[in-house]
Amino acid sequence: MDIVDAVHAICFVSAGIYLLGMLTEGTRLKKQADFVFRLVFSVVFLSLVINGFRKAEFPDIHEIDIKDYSNSVEIYRNELSRKAGENIADILYSQLKAAGISIEKIDAEVNISEDGSISISRIIISSADPESASELIRRSLGQETEVINGMG
Repeated sequence: MDIVDAVHAICFVSAGIYLLGMLTEGTRLKKQADFVFRLVFSVVFLSLVINGFRKAEFPDIHEIDIKDYSNSVEIYRNELSRKAGENIADILYSQLKAAGISIEKIDAEVNISEDGSISISRIIISSADPESASELIRRSLGQETEVINGMG
């Protein structure tokens, strides 16, 4: 039985109860008739609900798609590396500007190892005075830092 049939059955029983209630109005049998009508309505309603639960189908759990997060660590590490490079470039840019060195662009290439340590691979600058910029960058990051002039 589908939902339309169930609604039709409940409407039919309700209309019947209402009509019989009108017929017994003002008689001695009103209370007994009212009890019987409510009992009939309850039985019909419960039978529809029970049949509805018997025919209900639930999806199998194995059909639900499981998202693949296997490359999320790599994506996280790449994004962390990119953001760390941007932050280092911003700090170096501020230092170079404060020292009066003209700089057009600065990029920092950063690697993040498995243990989470950050290593700066190289700094690429675009400057009219690459020697002064390289010297200041090496003083900030260490003498082993590779600085490349990107204007070249």
